[in-house]
Amino acid sequence: MTFSMIPAIDLLNGKVVRLTQGDYDKVSHYDIDPAGLARQYIAAGASRIHVVDLDGAKAGKLVNLAAIQAIRNAVTCEIEVGGGIRDEASLAQLFEIGIDYAILGSVLVKNPEFAYAQCQRYPGRILAGLDCHEDKVAIHGWCESSQLSLFDVISNLTPYPVGGIIYTDIAKDGTLAGPNSDMLAILGQKSPFPIIASGGIGNIDHVRDVRQIAGVTGCIIGKAILSGDVDLAAAIALEKGVFS
Repeated sequence: MTFSMIPAIDLLNGKVVRLTQGDYDKVSHYDIDPAGLARQYIAAGASRIHVVDLDGAKAGKLVNLAAIQAIRNAVTCEIEVGGGIRDEASLAQLFEIGIDYAILGSVLVKNPEFAYAQCQRYPGRILAGLDCHEDKVAIHGWCESSQLSLFDVISNLTPYPVGGIIYTDIAKDGTLAGPNSDMLAILGQKSPFPIIASGGIGNIDHVRDVRQIAGVTGCIIGKAILSGDVDLAAAIALEKGVFS
């Protein structure tokens, strides 16, 4: 099974940022145009880009659509987008501008019937974004924890044609301290869907470790690239040659 390294672009007020542990008060700002960053990722060899509308995640609707459109216009690779996608109109907007995959998060908890219907309407193009405090799924831009476990959500999704699970350990996100490998290993065993790891990737050794976990087909890297801790081009070259 192919393993993919997916660079991330997080958007706040149309600008590139990174949060630490999902805290909107702990924001790192980067002086780079989102579309320009996307072009850098493609030049490094990326085949997919992960985009998050952080304003949208809190507001419950797409806010940074113009920046997302600019990213789409700048590159030809696959793009997955999450943050604030909670109605049919938002999904239609994203797919109409050429986005390949939409990530549903909060609606999996707050409005599961809607989420299931969209999985059936767009088979393979809906990804489940499970952002978790320990094993509990967080919602509304990580500002609120639900009482639903990620295993409950995955079990409920089993009958539907979901394209994959993006698992984020919020405590790890933005820390560069390494992913939650123990939970990823459990997910890899229990999930019928491919798992994409997100949160905590800080160096190439973390990527190598995640790649060895059965059922994990990719990892999202954001802050480590922007901070220079991971050279994306070199990492993708290693990935394509299979890590030694």
